[in-house]
Amino acid sequence: MISLSRKFFLSAAILACHAGFAKSDLDDRLVLASPDVIAATPALKARMESLAQSAIAEHCAGCHGADLTGRIGVPNLVDFDWNWGMTGFEMTQAEGVFEIMQTILYGVRNTNCDDDLKRYGGCPDTRYSQMPSYRDLDLTEDQLNGLVDYVLSLAGKSHDAAAVEGVANLVELCADCHAEDGSGYKPFGGPNLTDDVWLFGDSREQIFDVIARGRVESCPAWADTLSAAEIKALSVYIYNQSMGY
Repeated sequence: MISLSRKFFLSAAILACHAGFAKSDLDDRLVLASPDVIAATPALKARMESLAQSAIAEHCAGCHGADLTGRIGVPNLVDFDWNWGMTGFEMTQAEGVFEIMQTILYGVRNTNCDDDLKRYGGCPDTRYSQMPSYRDLDLTEDQLNGLVDYVLSLAGKSHDAAAVEGVANLVELCADCHAEDGSGYKPFGGPNLTDDVWLFGDSREQIFDVIARGRVESCPAWADTLSAAEIKALSVYIYNQSMGY
């Protein structure tokens, strides 16, 4: 079994192959340093924050906002509510940083690669899931509205219990991605439907629109745009912000 420190070194090497080491020794050290070492080394911490803030201003703020709190349809990156990767049970900071790093490197629903490389419609290692249009699957308006009530019931909101009962035979459609209890399934990028975090809004109309029309939003892969040090800095910075550090 490969040790965690070895995994971290290998991940840094992969980053270097993707984007090339920065010229400065400080950036080289940043790429290889663990989150704990970065936090304990003032020069590395300052460099990490500088690189991350510059990358956010240039590449991330347009969608996620300068403070990374997102907007309707764009995730909040600093609330520790994650569709992929982190579960909250990680034993080290490095594990969480790795998960964020994969998203930055390979994107979300990235399709910008040769067709013969794609898997299930997306490029290798991109975060990929799809919320289908249930209207296109020939569900009736009553069934769509019943699923809305089902989602509202999972979230503990006011709902029509009879309508939920009426779609009892359809709720398995949701379970593969959102789990049987609606708490989400991170390997498939299925959001938690039982909390108070709503990417597309929590009104009946907004939930109906998501179920009826589906969603396939994307985030580009940054492996060929950002340097290894920038990707590492962003990953650590976003992790720290989400943890309130």
